[in-house]
Amino acid sequence: MNNVNCLICKENQNVKFLDEYKLEIQEDIKYFKDVKIYRCESCDFSFVDPIPNEEDLNYFYEHTYRSLNRPPYWLTENYDDLKKQYLEDKNLNYLLYLTTLIDISKIEKVYDFGAGYGDLGFALKKKFPQLKFFCSENDKHCIKILEERDYTNIENIEDINDKFDLIITLHSLEHMSDTSIFSKFKKMLNPDGYIFFEVPNCPKEYFDGRPYDSPHLSFYTKQSINKIAMLYKFKILNFSFSSYSFKDDHKFQKVSQNLYKKMNNSKFSLPYLKSKIKKIIPYSLIKLRQNFLKLKSMQNENRINWFANNTGDNCYIRGILVNDK
Repeated sequence: MNNVNCLICKENQNVKFLDEYKLEIQEDIKYFKDVKIYRCESCDFSFVDPIPNEEDLNYFYEHTYRSLNRPPYWLTENYDDLKKQYLEDKNLNYLLYLTTLIDISKIEKVYDFGAGYGDLGFALKKKFPQLKFFCSENDKHCIKILEERDYTNIENIEDINDKFDLIITLHSLEHMSDTSIFSKFKKMLNPDGYIFFEVPNCPKEYFDGRPYDSPHLSFYTKQSINKIAMLYKFKILNFSFSSYSFKDDHKFQKVSQNLYKKMNNSKFSLPYLKSKIKKIIPYSLIKLRQNFLKLKSMQNENRINWFANNTGDNCYIRGILVNDK
């Protein structure tokens, strides 16, 4: 019998080995060594086992994950560009979705779990200045921007005793090694409060052809979200599929991964390439620039798909949870 327990069901009889764990960046093996992916056929939730060392993960997310010379933030040119990301299509899509379903004028205190640079919060506050934002973000690359955006950063979520009208968690849950964070959310949420989440959509067919898994540890589906909502006594106010297709998502990931490898293997550093790319350079570097522009073009081509939701095979799932009274 399989000795790996589902992180939701806490049982092992329906847990099956799914696949080997694929790294986006091979150097990350020191953080994600020996992990494999398992899937629970009962709740349709996939997860890694063994769980990576907590100390290694903490270091990875504090110092490595958002480094400007590696994905997913390596295409950003500089600090000023980082601050402009709140105007990207995905953040405007979040803004439209959230304000359509929730009367934000009645919201005051917001907790942003995995806030990153606080892009959505910053966009929301442009329109709703009454909002007060809190987070627990330990990534050293984010702290300065969060401070500029008037976020109150409480390093340890366990130290939070306040109640919040809205909890935001966008592409953070897939980095968690279990689902117990929902228990903490339950305690933090006001009786009439909301939880807005988005995670990658990972049914079994998602794993066919995907280039990599890291640094994700948990892989959600609509079925598994329903199971979590029932387990922690939430009601799903809205559930939607969003963003582009699995096929486009995998293609984009592969192009990004290959481009990073080529630039990383170059004798020139990535910042150097960006600063010198418009000057007279060797043909090999011209090809790198062409690949860079190709990736940018793919991003632009996919812009329309950020706004075409519920098409059947969208690569993200999002929703709003409320307390089940």
